[in-house]
Amino acid sequence: MRGDGSERDILEDARLVKQVRELRRLVPAGREPCGLGELFQDAATYIEGLQVQVKVMRMLLDRIADE
Repeated sequence: MRGDGSERDILEDARLVKQVRELRRLVPAGREPCGLGELFQDAATYIEGLQVQVKVMRMLLDRIADE
């Protein structure tokens, strides 16, 4: 049962706090104070931006390779 204050619950909470802290560190906008929902949205937006950058770089490399 969750929330009974057991050692397992405390360890799971500590792991979650650590993971959220790490996500805040990795996401550029994540250092600003915000709730988890906003942090997850910022992370998703950041990942989408990275995917676009990779796609553009691949297109540029393909173009250079064709020359």
